[in-house]
Amino acid sequence: MPIQLDPDDDTETPRVKPGTNAQALLAALLDHPDMGFTPKELSELTDVPHTSVHKTLSRMRERGLVRKIDSYWAVADDVAASEVASAVSLQSIQETYGDDAYGDDEWVADAPDLGDNA
Repeated sequence: MPIQLDPDDDTETPRVKPGTNAQALLAALLDHPDMGFTPKELSELTDVPHTSVHKTLSRMRERGLVRKIDSYWAVADDVAASEVASAVSLQSIQETYGDDAYGDDEWVADAPDLGDNA
């Protein structure tokens, strides 16, 4: 039997807010998706204060963004896969439509002046 969905259910919210400690940590982990880091290493890598790293990572873990193995933290596998898929998709779009003539404004110089009728 079908169910009624809330319109907000299909909207994706950003994983982390730009300019936050969480964004800095996630970016560092995404740069090295096959590696795990200690909080101290992440602090040195990102300039996020060491006192904030563990608390931020714990919140990110609750949201499914990172995983913890012993004392090492890494990006969650599905988050890394999603980022790779997005990058591949954007690269494919650029390769397919990169020379799109509609984005070219050279035609403006050849367009007639319509004066007040424009």
